[in-house]
Amino acid sequence: MQPQPASVDVAINAYGKPYQTAITLLTLLKHSGQWIDKIYFVEERKQPEPVDFKFIFKMLGQGKIIYYRPLFWFWYKQVNQFLQKFGLYRRAIRYQYAWEKTDKKFLLIIHNDLYFSGDLVGEYLKNIGDHTGIGKIGQCWNCPAHSAGLCDGDRYLNYRPSYEEIMRLNEQYPGPPRSKFYAEYIEKDRPWPLPECRLNEYVALVNLEKAKPDTVPYGKATPFGIINVIDVGVAWFHQLNNEGHTFANFDYDPYVTHSWVSLKNAGHEALFNKDLYKYEEEVALKVLKEEFGYQPAK
Repeated sequence: MQPQPASVDVAINAYGKPYQTAITLLTLLKHSGQWIDKIYFVEERKQPEPVDFKFIFKMLGQGKIIYYRPLFWFWYKQVNQFLQKFGLYRRAIRYQYAWEKTDKKFLLIIHNDLYFSGDLVGEYLKNIGDHTGIGKIGQCWNCPAHSAGLCDGDRYLNYRPSYEEIMRLNEQYPGPPRSKFYAEYIEKDRPWPLPECRLNEYVALVNLEKAKPDTVPYGKATPFGIINVIDVGVAWFHQLNNEGHTFANFDYDPYVTHSWVSLKNAGHEALFNKDLYKYEEEVALKVLKEEFGYQPAK
């Protein structure tokens, strides 16, 4: 079946970086606009600095943006499982507002520091097939099984080690500091997928017709945007795979660059380094003027 135009909505949570956010959405629409209907733009309750995103809405045109500002700010805090029953609380979870409100079959989940150079959405739609999601699978650079040459994003469905094997590998190939949490996180009777396995949320496409029924508030799986002791989406990915869902590994590098200004620590470090943050925003503003004719209000 050929993908249908305007069959995709977009979920983006904006925490600072207004000019990089603008570049993300403008380059996305430049290359993949035919597939996209609405953009769910969630402005996080707390921001790293005073910021006004309204210029982005003007550049994208009337009716493209569905704006939401949640009542709560979770950041990397644990989200109370009981309180997820309440919509206003639950919809403050990253990407959750779009997840529940969209009426589209597909939801594109993106970070706000991307530069698209090709039609990634079209490629995702052509290659997702019967999978529940498509994107880069796994943070393999952190994983001991990858260091041992046993697993990667293409092989995650087939490599299903025991708890004991995972812990042996973790001792042989000690990874980043969070590897100390593996023993706490891994379910001994259900250790697969591995702790670093997830559908990386930098830029991922999810088939909501498949995912919604098994995900809170409709099913039992934790929301996609929950951050547990490992990272965003790990618990959701683990639970859905164990319910029989599968995910396609797709190398998006030819079509989009994450943290495109400095390529430094996937964009995260800039949120804690004022000089780096300022530099990245200055570069993004220059590109915004040169490529899209943006003129800041005086």
